[in-house]
Amino acid sequence: MNKTVKTILNTVVFLLLGAVIFYFAILQNNPEDIWEQIKTAEIKWILVAIVCGVLSHLARALRWNILLQPLGYKASVANSFHAVIIGYLVNMGVPRAGEVARPAVLSKLEKIPFNKLVGTVLVERVVDLIFTLIIGIVIFVIQFNVIADFFTTAFQDVDSTKILIYGFVGIAFLGLGFLAYKKRDLIYRLPIINKLKTFIEGLLDGVKTIFQLKQNGLFLFYSLFIWVMYFLMSYFIFFALEGTAHLGLSAGLTVLLFGTAAMIVPIPGGLGTYEAMVPAGLALYAIEPLVGKSFAILTHSLQILLIFIIGIYSVLYFVIKSNRIKKNDLESTN
Repeated sequence: MNKTVKTILNTVVFLLLGAVIFYFAILQNNPEDIWEQIKTAEIKWILVAIVCGVLSHLARALRWNILLQPLGYKASVANSFHAVIIGYLVNMGVPRAGEVARPAVLSKLEKIPFNKLVGTVLVERVVDLIFTLIIGIVIFVIQFNVIADFFTTAFQDVDSTKILIYGFVGIAFLGLGFLAYKKRDLIYRLPIINKLKTFIEGLLDGVKTIFQLKQNGLFLFYSLFIWVMYFLMSYFIFFALEGTAHLGLSAGLTVLLFGTAAMIVPIPGGLGTYEAMVPAGLALYAIEPLVGKSFAILTHSLQILLIFIIGIYSVLYFVIKSNRIKKNDLESTN
């Protein structure tokens, strides 16, 4: 099986999985009831959320340009921005392929070596991972009582049989952990462990690169700004729906964390996983399933539509400009 066929099969399988998850995610409520909730959303808050989404993508392009400086290259903001959008657009169809498409587009527009651009994307992923971990820790600390009450309520009706099963599973995991420790020398020689080690080393190298930037302060500012805009994009949607208008900043952070986790799963566009995980996060704040599903579908739809609409323009921009570059190169060689 060649790589192209494998990619297509993986995409189809994960897309079908996402569709199944989406179906069961909204199965608890009548789709017409969800649509009635969404129709009541206030447009002004939706427009503000869209502006935040555009600003987050622009900031990502500006941050990417800072990463190019130590490599001795400079890209226009427009080229970087459209490359970022095309990367997101490709990810909606083929998960993770956007991480290749984005540097490929900018390489074509700016004549920067592709492999060097791939390295900068890796650094960006390291920074995003760090921010995700920080958000998770902050939420756990701030919302510890809410999270504890949620799990206490979830497990209060567990009978003795289930407790025995959970206990057996826990002991089994501890046993496997002890066995893995005893056989660690053998495990370290496994190919997958070597790949994991290489990946972690790459992450550490990426972190070191950040502190070698000429504008590391501005880089960190853009990084923070991106995540603030991600946060505000979903936070402002709270006010668009009556059932979530009372929620505060901590709930917004929880939605950001659950939404980010949903998008990490290799399903095109986060289809299904977002609609399943975000309402689960809102359940921590006693938001009923109908409202939670409506919020998730509205927010996710806005994200997808924003990328799709801007993405069409970005693709046209890339085609026109790349053809112009090709034409100029041909003229210069004649």
